[in-house]
Amino acid sequence: MTTPKAAAKFLARDGLVLFDNPDSFLICAFKRDTALCDPDSGATAPNQFACQLGCGNAVRTDSHAQAAREHADRLDAKAALVPQPLGDRLRLTANRFRGLADAHTVAAHTAPEGLT
Repeated sequence: MTTPKAAAKFLARDGLVLFDNPDSFLICAFKRDTALCDPDSGATAPNQFACQLGCGNAVRTDSHAQAAREHADRLDAKAALVPQPLGDRLRLTANRFRGLADAHTVAAHTAPEGLT
């Protein structure tokens, strides 16, 4: 199981600066040239309010994936209590978060020995 601390140690070995973004269920291994959050040209940090799906700087841990699944469950519960159009949108969003979690599970790597 990969923890945020283990992921940070593993990624920091390359001198990357890491930014935890719990609202997006990820850690950003910020590289301005590849960031999809459209940071300013001299930025030294991501625009955390503009995280984009598919950004190569995004790193998810098992904890992030679990939190995304739990968030999806909460959205589904809310969807059952609101009018259909809003409920449909909440269910679509829940499915998107489950997709992120599932993609993590498929692609997850265990941190090398000594980093956990």
